[in-house]
Amino acid sequence: MRSSLKSFSLALIAAGFACGCASLGDGAKNREFVLENSWARTTTKKEFLGFRRMNRMAPIVTEQMVIQANAIDGIIAYGRGDGREIWRLSLVNGVEGGAQLVGDRLYFGSSDGQFYCVNSANGKTVWSVPVRAETLAPPSIDGGVVYFQSGADVVYALDASTGKQLWVYNRQLTGNLSIRATTRPVVAGESLLMGFSDGFIVALRKRDGGLLWERKLGKSTRFRDVDATPVVDGKEIYVASFDASLYSLNLETGDVNWTLDEGAYVPVTVGSGRFSDRLFYSTAGGKILAIDKRTGKTLSTITVKKGIPTQVVMYRGFLVYGESEGALVIADAEKGQTVARFEPGQGLVSRPTIIDGTGEAFFISNSANLYALKMGYRSPVDLMPWQMKKNEQRIR
Repeated sequence: MRSSLKSFSLALIAAGFACGCASLGDGAKNREFVLENSWARTTTKKEFLGFRRMNRMAPIVTEQMVIQANAIDGIIAYGRGDGREIWRLSLVNGVEGGAQLVGDRLYFGSSDGQFYCVNSANGKTVWSVPVRAETLAPPSIDGGVVYFQSGADVVYALDASTGKQLWVYNRQLTGNLSIRATTRPVVAGESLLMGFSDGFIVALRKRDGGLLWERKLGKSTRFRDVDATPVVDGKEIYVASFDASLYSLNLETGDVNWTLDEGAYVPVTVGSGRFSDRLFYSTAGGKILAIDKRTGKTLSTITVKKGIPTQVVMYRGFLVYGESEGALVIADAEKGQTVARFEPGQGLVSRPTIIDGTGEAFFISNSANLYALKMGYRSPVDLMPWQMKKNEQRIR
């Protein structure tokens, strides 16, 4: 499997031009937007033939490394430039939810029921704490405290240096069907925000876990989970339940400002630059909505071709997102038109990591393969003859 993927990655370096090129508008005449595959690696230690797992960790990128976990057997650090393996920490059932890097310490919960602090330089465990449940979202670290939510809907506050438990919030939940996901705790001043599978968003005091306010959002009899991590923008919170709506809430009180009747399990993306007046919202129904963030009015819609979209990442006037059953997609943020696609095979559910200054893009596919791509414009004279011919055919 490893050798076959290596050969596959070399082939994609050429194929990436052909399948990832597209004609842009009047602002970029005689130029092409290109996706090149720099390298690709299978992240599993050996070939995995079991049932499909949710490989949804967004890659962590440093100056030298790309840190990526799979939901099968571990977390691995690769060389950013060449994809060589630097270290590997083997873990039963891997790391599904993601990780947070602070200095040289990497924090994450594993599907083996433990929460870890690891030295990011060598992959050695600094400390670990049993939580007796998988962790399905990244932690947050603030003021020397690490906050995270387990898959059992329990919120922990640990000393980031030692792993000592500072407090725990255990919500009493009634039994119901739920989506396999949780929110990432969000620090907002002295508050901590997170959603639960009973359909509530909750604000806790971050110093002791005391309840400040709670608001019921999910009202479905089926899946009422609040699994989309809240997004704080000024005095507003944007958060969605899976089967119901997107909400704009008051940060201090939890009062509702507006709602939009589309559910989701990934966070909204707050627009920037000339798009700072809007939100980009990936719904559970397979759409990406551009929304006026003051009123909740839908401005435009992208219908995803294959499956459900990941959270959107903005890059220089483009929207970058993955399709759960398809490709990594680059779309024009204003018009919604697709300008490039990269097909990894079997889709992706992980949010891509984009390096704005270099145009690098990293993501893990549903097949647990890590891809390093390069995005950017190319003039026709920079393309190979067979690439130019392919582009001419596409434009016609």
